[in-house]
Order: sequence, then structure tokens, then C-alpha cells
Amino acid sequence: MKAATAKTRTHLVSTEALHELRGPAFAPIPVVCIGLSSGGLEPLKLIFRKLSPETGMAFVVIHHIHNVPTMLPEILSTCTPMHVALAVGGQLARPNHVYVLPSGKEITLADGFFALRPRAKRIGFSNVLTLFLESLAISRHPGVAVILSGVDADGAAALKTFRQHGGITIAQEPGTSEVSAMPVAAILTGAVDQGLPREAIAPELQRTAEQFRRSTD
Repeated sequence: MKAATAKTRTHLVSTEALHELRGPAFAPIPVVCIGLSSGGLEPLKLIFRKLSPETGMAFVVIHHIHNVPTMLPEILSTCTPMHVALAVGGQLARPNHVYVLPSGKEITLADGFFALRPRAKRIGFSNVLTLFLESLAISRHPGVAVILSGVDADGAAALKTFRQHGGITIAQEPGTSEVSAMPVAAILTGAVDQGLPREAIAPELQRTAEQFRRSTD
């Protein structure tokens, strides 16, 4: 993982101070949530290898690892020049940064800041992706949800509400997924804008970033 202690500390500012700095015309940055489980690592690495490091979007990677520390920050740091680190509670989401969910935690986003807590669901399949998407849906941030290969149906329960709030939804094509359960569950909600092979996801995110940029010019 890239050394980030000093940088991270500068991002832990109060909501009140942030509002004074931003002013009433502040436009929240777009946030891309990428959810994955079994079989999702290779598509995830491909996305970051193909993405420009200057999209202007923040990326939040949600995974199902809970019993051992995740190595995703170290892995993804070899795939992109963007700053990659574990998310920290009270941290401000910044553009062109990648935030990885710490193992065994839940994460939400409110008013531009991350909140973390121990994972509440101890039995059965995880719902960490669903919880984050629910918070992103009602935040002020333009949002994109990307559902990659994985088991069970995490994320699917939040997609309709997410889309109703203006979110863009993408699922990896089940035929290109090592484990298709998560993408299939997402598609079956009827709330997925596009089902894409893994090599087409990064270009679509790039186009989406350009659309967000034009909308704020």
C-alpha cells in the first residue's frame, strides 16, 4: 500500500469547516462504487489498468473479505497511479483516489465523508455493498454502481433506489463472470443500465466521467 498517513490526516476535517471552504455552489464529486466477491479480482484489476488516473471521480471498492486483512490496496496500487488506500472513518472523499473497504467493516457516505463501523451481519452472505449503495443513493454525490463477479446477491436490493436517485448502474455480463450470482441478481432487478463484458467497463466509466465533467462546465 502506498504511504498515505500524512495525506489522510489532511482530509479529516469537520463538516462545518468543509462547508465554509466549499460555499453554497459546491458540486459534490462523482463517486464510483465497485462491488465484487469471488472471481472479481481480475476484472477489478483490468478496470484500473485501463482507466485514466484523472477521471475526476472517487472510487470505493467494496469486497466481502472479513476474516483476514485485505491486500487490495497493495494489489491495486500496481494497476493505477491513483492514490489507493484503505478507507478511514471521517475521511473526505476526494477525486482521483481509490478507497478500499477495510476487512470486517461496513462503510457509508454522508455529506462527502466516510463512516465505518464493524460489520453487523455475522451470519449468512454479506450486505456491505447494499449498505454503501443505499447511503450513496441519498448523498449529494452523482453515483455509479458497478457489480462484478461474486456470490449471492449483495448490492441488488439497493439498485432500484440508487437508480431512482439518478445513479448509473453497470453489471459485468454474467457470461464473462467467473461467479455470476451477483451480476445476475443485479440484472434481475431490472435496474441495471448496462451489462458489459469486463473489458468494456473501464471505457464506459471514462465516458461517464466525461459526461459528469461536461454537466458541471
